[in-house]
Amino acid sequence: MIINPPFLRDKDATQSDADWVEAMMPVNARRGYPLNASESWHGGIHISHTDAGATPEKVRAIADGTVVSFRKPAPPEKRDQFPLKYAPVRGTDNGYVLLKHETETGSGEDGKVVFYSLYMHLKFLEAEIKADAKIYRKDSLGSSGMTDGQNEFHFQVFCDDDNIKKLTGRKTKELDISKDGRTDAVYGDIHFYLPAGTTFYDKAPADNSTSITGLSELYTSNAPLYVSMTLAQGSCTMVTRQKNTQIDGMYDLLGEPLVNADGEDYEYNLYKTAMRNYKESPSAGFELLRFGRVINTEHETLVPADAPLWMTVSYPGGKGVVNLAEPNVKKFSDADFPHWTGWLLVDDDKDTHSQCNSAIIRKLQEEGGYEAQSNRLICCLPFEWEKSTIDARYKWLMTGLPWEQCTPEKTAIWTVPGTQETKDRVLMSEEDYGKFKTHAEALCFDSGALGSGKLWHFEPRGFIEHFRKCGWLDCEVIEKVMVANTKPSSKMQVNKIKNKAKEYYLAINKIMNKYNFSSANRISHFLGQGAVESGSLLSMQEVSQLQTIENGVQKGGGIVDLSTKNEAELGHWYGALETEKDNYFSEKKYNSRGGLITGSYSWINGNCGDVDAQKYRGRGFKMLTGLDTYSSYWVYRGWLLTNDFDRYWWDDHEYKKKNASKMKKRPPQISLPQKITENPYNCIDTGGFFIVGFKGKTIEVMDADKNGKSDDDDIITKVTSAINGGDKGLAERKIFTRKAKEVIGDDV
Repeated sequence: MIINPPFLRDKDATQSDADWVEAMMPVNARRGYPLNASESWHGGIHISHTDAGATPEKVRAIADGTVVSFRKPAPPEKRDQFPLKYAPVRGTDNGYVLLKHETETGSGEDGKVVFYSLYMHLKFLEAEIKADAKIYRKDSLGSSGMTDGQNEFHFQVFCDDDNIKKLTGRKTKELDISKDGRTDAVYGDIHFYLPAGTTFYDKAPADNSTSITGLSELYTSNAPLYVSMTLAQGSCTMVTRQKNTQIDGMYDLLGEPLVNADGEDYEYNLYKTAMRNYKESPSAGFELLRFGRVINTEHETLVPADAPLWMTVSYPGGKGVVNLAEPNVKKFSDADFPHWTGWLLVDDDKDTHSQCNSAIIRKLQEEGGYEAQSNRLICCLPFEWEKSTIDARYKWLMTGLPWEQCTPEKTAIWTVPGTQETKDRVLMSEEDYGKFKTHAEALCFDSGALGSGKLWHFEPRGFIEHFRKCGWLDCEVIEKVMVANTKPSSKMQVNKIKNKAKEYYLAINKIMNKYNFSSANRISHFLGQGAVESGSLLSMQEVSQLQTIENGVQKGGGIVDLSTKNEAELGHWYGALETEKDNYFSEKKYNSRGGLITGSYSWINGNCGDVDAQKYRGRGFKMLTGLDTYSSYWVYRGWLLTNDFDRYWWDDHEYKKKNASKMKKRPPQISLPQKITENPYNCIDTGGFFIVGFKGKTIEVMDADKNGKSDDDDIITKVTSAINGGDKGLAERKIFTRKAKEVIGDDV
């Protein structure tokens, strides 16, 4: 999901993403979420806004969507007359747009989600707003209008009952901590539930084993602890919470956040840590470090299966080292909406009227936690804009509420929950209620199934801040990036690229998540560079087309395409080429693209001869080339052990003389180099490996891109240099990266 606030202005380099979202959405405190100042359910917020410039600032779509319904606003003279004018001052704009968003937050059916956004009280709508019109993220919808004379518009985000579990992973008030969280959607912070009885030690074992011999116990917990890990900008931040014993539902922070307690530049060094601590399966170990568990179990196997994850964690009164990989420690991510971080699902008000009768919210108010937690309450409420339910929701204004005592003088008296204080109000007369209803009808509309179904509402700022941590891309987004350098008139080529995007998009998302390429900057550079390296996904393997000669491998001439051969056939061809190398390669030497090569390709990048030059030609999203790069990746994936060959075999005296048969150092033996391209996961994983491992500083250069502007060529140049040591293909890399920033970033 890619999402943005409804107003878009430049982000200050010093602003956090959450601070920027808040700045884009200033809220009228009397009309907040989920309650307004009258204690009525309020499914959205009123965003205050005054157009100060000559050109009104546009209200923009928060995500790609489709227009469900809309209403063109009444002209100002009608806005300031009844029924749109209900308050003593100026009136209320009645223009609105309702969008349906179909997007993805993860893999599988539960990763496909639908939600809605409503923009109410607009004074102007763009001409493109039509029934069923396709609207793209950041598109202008119109301009903010007025509510009761105040410069503001109503904005809300909600989903139906079928999608709440897909979006949050549950339908219950709190998260089930008896088992690990979901794996179809994993994003944002990683969370650990540590049960009572968890032991903290003074240090981690020197050999990263599960043995606690030689360790000193510092503390054993007598109550559950809740640990959250944030990996960002090279750092790892760990915070610990403990349930408050006095106030139910409140979780207190223990001590100060621990920043890089287990090593400087902890996130930037995940690859090095994985290579050091998980020698038999570094790639799976990387996932353990990144997620607290292995997520991509279809492709990654941790060896040994009980390999530990020792990390420094705070406990009451101190800090110590804990094995977070223990089975009794449960693992989650922000995709699980952990209740200890404030997320609660509220569905305990079964009344049909508009006033809040939720025991959960009442308790938060009584205990003083409501204000701080209101932006993380996900509330099941009737749709407040449905015209047919106005009486069911508001007739209490005339007849009273169940908990009110109504006097013959038309006064309603009630006791403020949790206190002895009483308040009263005057009941509306039938005439006054009629006027109110007429005003409400002028603003409401027929919402179809939304008006009668069960709807879950999110605080819009909290929703947007939360899902901006989810970097999962729809296939269409990847398609737009990959066709950036292809003329639209080249329809056949465009279709080829789009088909390849469908083949690879799942793997692209999994790999970006694995390596924490979740920010718009990291995603844009990863896709922009990968698009060039892979020929927009069409050239995941450099084709070796060897033109035969009269006495060559294949009599009769023609082309031999080794990329089509199985392993048995490859063995034949490699053997044949070795036999014929004296006469075959003496005249005809081909590079990894199928063109002529010089003999120098055969003895660089760790290659041990002509056959290696072809065998270890470029493969993957970031073309791994040469035996040295292949062997590094094979070791990383656990397909090759470091004691199976000698390091720096290219320093062997006989290697330098190009005499492989007499080398004393053993080069790696890789029999199936095409394993890189046997499935999309391996293919795309090479790109992630190359950035965080083989070119470890690249991600730091990406993170220097603070403003994310699509025209920031300087950063693109630096990333290109970090990847290939120069400016090869720089013009194309700029085109693709700019397009990625345009599609994924917030720049308008």
